[in-house]
Amino acid sequence: MIGFIQAAIRPTYLILSTLVFSLIGSLIALVGLQIAYADRVLPGVRFQGADLSGKRAEEVFEIAKVAGASLRAPLVTLRAGDRSVTLRASDLGLNVDPAATTQRAMQIGRTGDLVERVLTQIETWWAGAEVAPVALMDEGALNRLLAQLAVETEISPRDAGVSFENGVVRETPAQAGIALDADRAARVIRVALTTGKPVDLALPTISIAPRVRSAASAASIAAQAAGADLVVMAPRWNDTGEPIQPVEAFRITRADMPNFLIFEEVSATIGTTLSPTQTELSVTVHRARLRPMIEALTAAVNQTPENARFVFDDATGALSPISKGRDQRTLNVEATLDAIAAALRTAEPEHRVMLVVNTTPPPIPATATAQDLGITELITQATTFFKGSSSARLANIRVAAARFHGIVIPPQSTFSFNRFLGAVSTDEGFEEGLIIVGDRTIKGVGGGVCQVSTTAYQAALRAGFPIVERYPHGYRVSYYERGMGPGFDAAVFSPLVDMKFFNDTDAHLLIETYFDQARATLTFKFYGKRDGREVSFSQPLIENVVPHGPDIYEPDPEGKLGEGKVRQVDYAVDGATITVQRTVTRAGQILINERIVSKYQPWQAVYQFGPGFTPPEGAIVKTKP
Repeated sequence: MIGFIQAAIRPTYLILSTLVFSLIGSLIALVGLQIAYADRVLPGVRFQGADLSGKRAEEVFEIAKVAGASLRAPLVTLRAGDRSVTLRASDLGLNVDPAATTQRAMQIGRTGDLVERVLTQIETWWAGAEVAPVALMDEGALNRLLAQLAVETEISPRDAGVSFENGVVRETPAQAGIALDADRAARVIRVALTTGKPVDLALPTISIAPRVRSAASAASIAAQAAGADLVVMAPRWNDTGEPIQPVEAFRITRADMPNFLIFEEVSATIGTTLSPTQTELSVTVHRARLRPMIEALTAAVNQTPENARFVFDDATGALSPISKGRDQRTLNVEATLDAIAAALRTAEPEHRVMLVVNTTPPPIPATATAQDLGITELITQATTFFKGSSSARLANIRVAAARFHGIVIPPQSTFSFNRFLGAVSTDEGFEEGLIIVGDRTIKGVGGGVCQVSTTAYQAALRAGFPIVERYPHGYRVSYYERGMGPGFDAAVFSPLVDMKFFNDTDAHLLIETYFDQARATLTFKFYGKRDGREVSFSQPLIENVVPHGPDIYEPDPEGKLGEGKVRQVDYAVDGATITVQRTVTRAGQILINERIVSKYQPWQAVYQFGPGFTPPEGAIVKTKP
């Protein structure tokens, strides 16, 4: 039994002994390898076909130098698109760094921990290891080459778009672009130039996606917009402010519609994590082209507000509206453009859009009461006289006075005569009469209007209001001196010469006018709220009197006077300076203390004569009027 056991143990012992001796032998061999190759390249290391095993650093250095010289031969042909370039290493300043390459060869199998070094040495001895040369390159030259190739080979992407062809809307498909991948190309070129072998190399490129990949939605909207005429309608109102049938303001036909559309790139949210937004093509109306067309309608649509007009009932103290006034109307250009943009997105036989008009009631509506406006009583009134006026002058006084009947002046605001007078023309009911222009009294439309401005001026003086603007006439006129006396007239000539006063009370001021042709009088009544002010005037002081000159005779400019006939067209009056003192007080306090100075020039009588008339001796005779 014992013999059997001894026989079984003997082979195992032999195997273990063999393994131990083999391991010891390997260790001795490895130690010997480390000692033998301490300053040499380990076995199995090669460099461009040359075996470097056992070579010292200086030998490897020389081999690397020789390899660097071989890089100067034509090596690489680069192709990018239709462009090809054949390069020498020297074209890019390429060379082998012998010192760095030598260090790289010496480091193979000598880096890492012990196990890693041993495994690397065994693998190198068994399979071999190729040392990549350490190259030196002029990066500036390489970058310049790549930049030139990038420009010559790049194909820009084409965005999707919309085109119009013979009235048909078409989508232009997108197309990706191509660009040189400069970073990858640089790496490939560096490797290729260090192989020492001819290489025909296609440089890598990248695809450039278009910003707008699809214009299908924009094309659909554009087709709707250009599928029908755009008709812009203008609202209308009658004289009482009630709306009536609108009219067509302008029309843009289907054929012209593409000129009034704009295609813009916009960012749209698509809701994915990787691509939260994408660029789409939107269709908008060409506001810059449409805006002038709409703005041209402003004058036809816009309307300034006009307050309601009233009369005061002296018995009840109530106001009765005689005119409801009118709203303010303003053309809203931007809102109209918005409406057009919305209409163009609808599939209708005709894109019909109404101008958007903002309407605002007047500040003083017809529903206002005397209590609302603070009007409680008659403040003052003034009357002027015009007996002897021509029929034309009477008509002009009546028409002008009606412009002021029932108007309301807000508190702390300025009254302008010309503002309420408006246009003075035959179309407005005025007739041709005598007016003062320069140094002559001539025929003109509106003669007699100054009778109205003078009456309003005298009422404002009596009410104690501050006078903002007033001009006397060029010469003294007898119509205006009946009543308050000389120095209380007010000339107007729109728009340069105006009469203005300031309502400095806290109540509204109601003006009523009464034209009495039978008595030849015009009366202005001011209604408001008395605040205790009292008004007094001094007697007019007439000084610096300048006698008028001799009469003037001139031929009849119209040629209507008969043989030996004559007529007087201007009347003589002396020139003078007239001064009146006005004092306005309240509770003993002086509010206004002013000198009203009116300077009048002398005025000569003027006669016109027909054929055969002989002017009197001493007169001034003119051959032309």
